[in-house]
Amino acid sequence: MIAEARRGVLLGMTCAVAFLLVVPSPTQAEWDNAVVDTLTDDQVRKETVLQSLALDSSGHVHLVWKRIRGAGGWRIRYSTTAPSGVWSEAQDVSDLAQASYSPALALSPVSGRPSVAFEQGSEIHLAHRSGSVWQDRPVTSNSTWDGSPAIASDGSGRVHLAWITDDPGTGQYKIAYAVGDTASCDIQTLTASELGPYGSGATPHIAVSSEGLAHIVYRGGTYGGYHIHHAWNDSPGGVNWQYETLFSGNGNDFSSALVTEDDGDMHLVMSGNDGWGFPGRVYYLYKEAGQSWQAPELASLSYSAASPSLSVDISGRPHVAWMETSGNFYTGNVFYSSRAAGGGWDVSPVIGGDHFVPSLDVDQAGYGHLACHTGGNSGSYDIYYIRSGEVLTSAPGAPDDLESSSYRLLPNRPNPFSALTTIGYGIRSAGAVTIGVHDLKGRLVRTLVDACGNPGVHEVVWDGRADGGEPVASGVYFVRLRAGGEQRTQKVLLVR
Repeated sequence: MIAEARRGVLLGMTCAVAFLLVVPSPTQAEWDNAVVDTLTDDQVRKETVLQSLALDSSGHVHLVWKRIRGAGGWRIRYSTTAPSGVWSEAQDVSDLAQASYSPALALSPVSGRPSVAFEQGSEIHLAHRSGSVWQDRPVTSNSTWDGSPAIASDGSGRVHLAWITDDPGTGQYKIAYAVGDTASCDIQTLTASELGPYGSGATPHIAVSSEGLAHIVYRGGTYGGYHIHHAWNDSPGGVNWQYETLFSGNGNDFSSALVTEDDGDMHLVMSGNDGWGFPGRVYYLYKEAGQSWQAPELASLSYSAASPSLSVDISGRPHVAWMETSGNFYTGNVFYSSRAAGGGWDVSPVIGGDHFVPSLDVDQAGYGHLACHTGGNSGSYDIYYIRSGEVLTSAPGAPDDLESSSYRLLPNRPNPFSALTTIGYGIRSAGAVTIGVHDLKGRLVRTLVDACGNPGVHEVVWDGRADGGEPVASGVYFVRLRAGGEQRTQKVLLVR
């Protein structure tokens, strides 16, 4: 393994371009002095994907990528950081005798165990890590093509998959969905999904609520009229789906990423353009639980951008990484967009010159973690991991750090916990505050605070017991703050 720390800077463009887009210089510096690890030291072609990187509750980084096989096709590789921060030796996730494609990574919030979905032999496979060994099994087994999987995990640790299938019933490309565990999955086809004649490029992305409601976004429609479609079911594993078409400021949208929060709020990014060779744009949309989608916001400003990756921090603030484009080419420059507390967007460079397909996540301390690959411009193929040099967002440390009429839950520590965990919360103005612990079904387990709170930052301790004093079972719980007509929720994991 090679590990080096250096400053992440924006380098010059090295690809041929259809035209030159002149943009203002970015002014933010969160990614200056970033820690950069090179995970590979050979020159075999390898690539990251949108769902290459994930963080567990202990802050360890998990990473998957695809690597060219000697026999042709790709193999799937995995590595994680040890407690010391050193990357483990890469492991093969997929069967080396078979070509495998399109890996997507998710972590169980209960066990922290990684699962990887991928395509192999026109079937969808699901692999999980048991101890230090990877085991995989086919999810599908049919005579039709299935590919481009996406994966998510709910609060119970069940996996949810979405992919593209060539539906024999209609003879058209459709979205398929499955929910289950490492032993079996229940599969259904979303027959009302409309992907068009070129639907193999619909690039689905899936997000699930803690209780298991699935939301799938994908490129829908036909050529010249592509938009992001959103499908969701009405119960965990349910077969009744609703659909909507979402619009940005682009004439066509091609890719998207979605995050659902525990309180039901949703965040979406989508990228597209107005036609062949036109500048690309990344837009952000927000939907509060029970409300309509708000108007799209231009997250990439005047930069030409594509292929966004989305993460939402503990304060509910979105963070986006994307590739710069010039004409119809990727320049090799990776950028980051963040939404300021008072509204508006800032853009800053992450790393440049020969870096592609960023996968972004933000940890509970506010640091950004990003994976990408090189070789598109230089032919020097490597997998890169980058941690921001500064926090991308900070939890409030004083009332002045809070937005007007705003309340915040801070990361509980430790998390996971076995005996006691401390929960911090911030209040800008005096008023009634309640903080409760709820189980996966939303039932109140313990009331921690029910009083008039004073402005400032406060702490409360939960000892893993219910209101009656009896210990509660191991598992995922939700701490919910209600104040001033607002609600904030965060996940805690109790391990006995």
